[in-house]
Amino acid sequence: MNTDRILAVAKKDLAEFRKNKYIMMTILFMPLVISVILPAIYVLPINTLGAQNSDTVTLDLHVTSSYSGVTIADSVLYNAFLQRVNLTNCILFGCEVSNSTIASSRLNGSIIVSSNARGTLITSCNLISFVDSGDNTIIDSQFIGGNKELDDLKNIMFNVLLIMLIMIPVTIPTVTASYSFVGEKVNKSLEPLLATPISDLELLIGKSGSIFAVSMIATWASFAVSVVMVDLLTEPVLGYYPLPNAYWVIGIVALAPGMCLMSILFNVLISSRVNDVRVSQQIGGILVLPIILFFVFSLSGFLSSGIAPMVVFSVLVFAADAGILWLSLRVFSREEILVSWK
Repeated sequence: MNTDRILAVAKKDLAEFRKNKYIMMTILFMPLVISVILPAIYVLPINTLGAQNSDTVTLDLHVTSSYSGVTIADSVLYNAFLQRVNLTNCILFGCEVSNSTIASSRLNGSIIVSSNARGTLITSCNLISFVDSGDNTIIDSQFIGGNKELDDLKNIMFNVLLIMLIMIPVTIPTVTASYSFVGEKVNKSLEPLLATPISDLELLIGKSGSIFAVSMIATWASFAVSVVMVDLLTEPVLGYYPLPNAYWVIGIVALAPGMCLMSILFNVLISSRVNDVRVSQQIGGILVLPIILFFVFSLSGFLSSGIAPMVVFSVLVFAADAGILWLSLRVFSREEILVSWK
């Protein structure tokens, strides 16, 4: 491959993009709106839940006894410090419970630290790194860090937000890539380009590279704006800056570029087979629809469930990109374009 030829094609396409106001508005306006509006919407439930749990319950504890590493059942305890204990069918008032397991009990006016409870009535307590194992009734109590409900909501909302932002590198090429060949045909610049000694592979890489550069610059800028927005909006409630995390880094450096290439290659392939810009954009939009539907279905939990599914899916996307590039080279025919397009 001749790198100079590829760069020449890419630079020429970038110059064409700058001249087209419709393309520039799509590249600049749509990512900016998404990166500002979506974070504000998605962090609202986190801030609401976090604000409800931001203040501690005022307690006046007077610990007079302690228990460690024992099992206590069917007992009533006052003003006790309990560490690494198993509590069953107990009633506790004014106690501090640490690293313990609680079942079918009642706790009032106490501090529960790094412990898990099931089937327990908890009233007027401070819950620090508390694990709700189910069937608990929690009244007039406050979570202080380690709020499982808040952590689960935060992870789900942030992961879904990332998936929605990855729609940016999928949608931008529906405008830029669909214009690649048909636009040149309209501008009377395609025939001289196809008549040059550049190979089909060099031509496809050059055109795809220019679109990829524009799309990913807009995408990464949107990611940066989104991260800043989320951090500024959630830090007062969470007490720290939650983004970027490992899940977002994988999405930014792996999945987003892979999805961008898939959209580009699909649309470049269509643009090389039709002779009208509007038809190219319409067909390209239809071809991207399965990708959009996948993201909708993924909201049920597949991609948003953790790092491993994100890595696996990113690898599959790049494998699909290689297959689409091979198909594009198989069906691309400059002779047909020169002779048949009117």
